Amino acid sequence: MKFAKISVVAAMALLGASCAHTGSNKESKACCNKEMTAVETQLDSVKTPEDALARLAEGNARYVADQCLNPHHNHKRVEVTAPHQAPFAAVVACSDSRVPVELLFDQGIGDVFVIRTAGNSVNDDVVMGSVDYAVEHLGVKAVVVLGHESCGGVTGAITEDEKDDDSKVDELLTVIRNDVKQYVGKKDSLDAAIRLNAKTQVERIMASKHVQKLVAEGKLAVKTGYYNVHSGKVDF
Repeated sequence: MKFAKISVVAAMALLGASCAHTGSNKESKACCNKEMTAVETQLDSVKTPEDALARLAEGNARYVADQCLNPHHNHKRVEVTAPHQAPFAAVVACSDSRVPVELLFDQGIGDVFVIRTAGNSVNDDVVMGSVDYAVEHLGVKAVVVLGHESCGGVTGAITEDEKDDDSKVDELLTVIRNDVKQYVGKKDSLDAAIRLNAKTQVERIMASKHVQKLVAEGKLAVKTGYYNVHSGKVDF
């Protein structure tokens, strides 16, 4: 899927950056405020799955370029969202502290419904129920399962032996290990295992009849993403 609007927002971000380096502080602030207002307007007008994925991609492009606008990061947004939330996308991400979902997509309060587990696994009713809640009750237009480079959960699953003790960590690794069986014992295939793990979670989400119906009707997209912890870039 192509995101044609990325170049437009990137140009806007460059304009904002140039404003910060030229003219008076007052002029710079006015320029950047105008740019942020435009981005917030776009965020508020997400109508389709394509719109939702484009917003995530555009925000990540700003993040990678170190030109984040931090939309919806103010108390006014707190007041607006207090009575009701209407996120445009849900992201199932790893709990890894290097994967700050709202930051890496340059989103703000009320924009993204984030579900985080070690290894971004959807292999229980609590996590799948959270996805269903985002889809059925909040009306998100996209669900992204976000794997990431150097994922500790997947690393442990394919490199550590199973242990017979009471540790819940071992139970977690067993769950992930079962989803990437072909890569167990193959440390050099870590990236492939991470991507397979994310793909498996998408397949699990897509097993829902309700999700299938919304996707078939063009009302929802369910995608994988891969976050590079070195560059900050997300590939869908």
